[in-house]
Amino acid sequence: MKPHLVPFLLLVFLLGSFLAFAQREPVLKQIDLPHPYYFREMYLPQLTAGPSALAWSPDSRSLVYSMAGSLWKQDLNSTTAEQLTAGSGYDYQPDWSPDGQWILYASYDHDAIELWAVDIASNHTHHLTRGGAVNVEPRFSPDGKRIAFVSTSYNGHFHIFVGRFENGELIDVQRVTGENRSSLRRYYYSQFDHEISPAWSRDGSELLFVSNRGHIYGTGGFWRMKAEPGAEVREIHYEETTWKARPDFSPDGK
Repeated sequence: MKPHLVPFLLLVFLLGSFLAFAQREPVLKQIDLPHPYYFREMYLPQLTAGPSALAWSPDSRSLVYSMAGSLWKQDLNSTTAEQLTAGSGYDYQPDWSPDGQWILYASYDHDAIELWAVDIASNHTHHLTRGGAVNVEPRFSPDGKRIAFVSTSYNGHFHIFVGRFENGELIDVQRVTGENRSSLRRYYYSQFDHEISPAWSRDGSELLFVSNRGHIYGTGGFWRMKAEPGAEVREIHYEETTWKARPDFSPDGK
């Protein structure tokens, strides 16, 4: 190669790489954030070689967890796990119904994360959501009649939704957290406040969650509200959390 062509070819290579990067579409582009990093690795479910996202059975004798893109059930007195799901997607974040019949989970497939349910008796699985949004962190209410979860189905922002669970179907879904655009100058987070990681109070009347309302840094403090649309919210604890903060109520509710 002629020496005088090297700088020219290097320039062409760099320009082509830049254009390819600029035209690359983001993964899960239905999430509307101006700085699309950190949350993808630290909040959205990730494929793991070992167990992750463990959930107790109602009798506390078994666990269900995600591993290698599938859900697995294992008794505490056993070294053998039973595979529950084996679909085309990657299955994460299971939660067991109080009656022991169902397990909810989030499944990443076809550029969306939808909620699914598996019937423990038959191992039959089916969709709970089909809107093409990012739906994560499904949690059964203590009576098993409602499901709280996080979804981007409203304006591409992380909000908490609640729906009724009847005969294995999710119905009457409502967004319970409001949309608020903050005037704070955030760098790592959207101008729009988010609400993530919901947990039910023991009587099923309230939700505990993480939100960055009124804060610049971190994913937010712990907030509490009635599990109904438009309810008043109050912050009960603040620290500069990461995307992996997961508040929960103790069994005695204290």
